[in-house]
Amino acid sequence: MFIAIQHEITDPELFWQKASGALTHPPSGMRLHSTLVSEQQQICQCMWEADSIESIREYLEPELASASVNTYYQIDPDKAIG
Repeated sequence: MFIAIQHEITDPELFWQKASGALTHPPSGMRLHSTLVSEQQQICQCMWEADSIESIREYLEPELASASVNTYYQIDPDKAIG
């Protein structure tokens, strides 16, 4: 399944430090497809592929929760464009 995450970044320096570690070597069965970052680096949206939202949440929250508020949602492949 495809999962989108919106990160509302509260501490940009810490977020990017942690994200550069967490995102470079995801566990088997998880794949990061895209990362979109606002110009001011206050919002970041990522598209992951994984078995469940919980698996992504369990992987990312320990790393990123101290630097961002994260919203996870499953993508509806029948309505997605692109």
